[in-house]
Amino acid sequence: MKKYETRIVVITRETRLEKVLASQNTLSQARFYIQQLGSDFAEYEEEHRQYNASLRQTRQEVEALGNIQLLERKYLPNFIFAPDDVVVVVGQDGLVANTIKYLDNQPVIGINPDARRWDGVLLPFTPKDAAKIIQETLARKRKIEEVTMAKVRIQNGQELLAVNDFFIGQRTHTSARYIIKHGGLKEPQSSSGVIVSTGLGSTGWMKSVIAGASRISSSVIGHPYGGQQENDHLVREDDKMASQEASAPMSDDEMSLDASGDYGMEVLAAGNAFTETTAPAPSKMLSRRKTQKKSAFGVSELSKVIGKWASPELIFAVREPFPSKTTGTHLVFGKISPDEPLKIESLMGENGVIFSDGMESDFLSFNSGTEALITLADKRGHIVV
Repeated sequence: MKKYETRIVVITRETRLEKVLASQNTLSQARFYIQQLGSDFAEYEEEHRQYNASLRQTRQEVEALGNIQLLERKYLPNFIFAPDDVVVVVGQDGLVANTIKYLDNQPVIGINPDARRWDGVLLPFTPKDAAKIIQETLARKRKIEEVTMAKVRIQNGQELLAVNDFFIGQRTHTSARYIIKHGGLKEPQSSSGVIVSTGLGSTGWMKSVIAGASRISSSVIGHPYGGQQENDHLVREDDKMASQEASAPMSDDEMSLDASGDYGMEVLAAGNAFTETTAPAPSKMLSRRKTQKKSAFGVSELSKVIGKWASPELIFAVREPFPSKTTGTHLVFGKISPDEPLKIESLMGENGVIFSDGMESDFLSFNSGTEALITLADKRGHIVV
């Protein structure tokens, strides 16, 4: 007889070897394919063996506790979870994030199947811990961390959630064209897409974006904003400068974003009413906005978001923005809060997409005339730690 009536849903994933076998049909063809790519087939085999060994051990540890339901990741969107289900994810980290989106307050227990290969930020437990952690969770003796999620909504009512991040751009990752709107400002842009990250996801894709920008800034400018060279003194000085600037009222001209020097975009008056107007000289406009931007998104402010799972804010960053006569590069980084959402209007004739947490097959179409509203989600995830 099972100890609990609660169902234990164990979420699994395909290994790299299983994915190759699905396309190559036989083991010998899979071996040839992998070796032709210059990879070590033995590494694929060992990873596959270790994952399945961990999965078997997890099942053995928990089979006496309740009825076990194995569920592959690809079936998550259509699976109906019961309110009292215990959800056990046999990693990697991305599988935990993908699972949380389809839950409704059920706690997630992350199992690291191969600690030698995966850091497992969201996988604090090993297979041998599984039974103990499940029992402590049911007895409310484990700490459960709340996770902030992001939500995107388009005009036809379609929505998508993200536990780690959104990608907004071209399906092929070529240049994306759109108008970005944030903080009362808007700007037409051409870029490799926009990344929107939660606090949980900020140590993933967003970390790579920030690291790359910092290194480039260091090489080209000699002082990487947000890098190691920016110490606490500089942050304090920046805050003081921004405070002094903020004490003086800004004119309407100074609040516009200039994309090319020939025209600018004025502050959003209300809703979606956008009007183009003649812009001031770029030097006049940028001198004030630069200190305010840096103060808003400096090291001290970003620390409130990055790595904070329950952070009430999101971060957005534009990848490789291209400056031209019709596209700007000023509105490329910022925070999204309940009072300050992000809007992006697509200018892409085809192949525009929005997907979350690296799942490119699960996307919203984002072509010309579509506007996306990115906000914090009302729904929260829950991870057992």
